[in-house]
Amino acid sequence: MRFEPDEMCRKTRDAEEARRPSRVIQPALAALLLLFSLAAEGQVLPGERLSGPALVGAVTLRQVNADATFAFIGHCKGNDLMFTTTLSPFDVATATAASLEDQRLLGQGPAGCMSQQGGENLIVVTAVASQFVRIADDLVTANKVVILFVVPQ
Repeated sequence: MRFEPDEMCRKTRDAEEARRPSRVIQPALAALLLLFSLAAEGQVLPGERLSGPALVGAVTLRQVNADATFAFIGHCKGNDLMFTTTLSPFDVATATAASLEDQRLLGQGPAGCMSQQGGENLIVVTAVASQFVRIADDLVTANKVVILFVVPQ
């Protein structure tokens, strides 16, 4: 067996290149992230954008005449919080995780989350379908929900 330095260098170089991320993968990942951010931006109106911190928790919807009571229990920045508002009009009997997404919660930003005073506009960006439970025709729970702030651009 002969030691061939050129062959060893080539094998070492090939092995190092195999461990490095491809130059094609990095732009592809950047494009994918851009697509996801554009999809998220589609939930807001021109002149608006989504902002954090995120509110993460569970939502219970209860039918009250033509409206629904929206009760959120979760946390923001590690702090527990709860708020209740009305979705009007909203039919709980036909509600799904998808129909909960894009719901605007005007003036419901909790104090101490985005700002000390609170009162910002919110939007439901994710309701996990596998965690959406129909308890009765007039009562559902979405056990995993993500809500973000809607702010001017």
